[in-house]
Amino acid sequence: MSNSVPNNLSSDSRAEEAAKDDVKDRTEKAKADLKGAKEDLKANAQNTKEDLEAQVSKLREDVAGVADSLRTLAGGQADNARRQAYALRDDVRDRGERYFRQAQETASEFEEQVSERVRAEPIKSILIAAAVGYVYARLFR
Repeated sequence: MSNSVPNNLSSDSRAEEAAKDDVKDRTEKAKADLKGAKEDLKANAQNTKEDLEAQVSKLREDVAGVADSLRTLAGGQADNARRQAYALRDDVRDRGERYFRQAQETASEFEEQVSERVRAEPIKSILIAAAVGYVYARLFR
């Protein structure tokens, strides 16, 4: 029996050593797998960062292009509005000058008619002027 006990111990020791070696191998394999996964994640993160930076750069260029387009469009609209305003101003000025000339002509014609009437009937004109002056004086006393 004494022979069987040491064999069992030796067998247990070998099994324990084998188990330790197995745990050690699995631990090293797990460490290597984790290290590989870490490197893969790091590479993927770097690629993702570079992709995002490229997309942000492209987006900035697109926004700058849109801003330039809007600026050009606004400038064109402003020029168009300015031309329309100048055309309207010129049209209003021309109409105003035309109406002013018509008013001058009408006033001149009226003045000539009044002058002719005063020459034709001077006493009646003086009496009308006196009556108008009297009514005016009464109203605005």
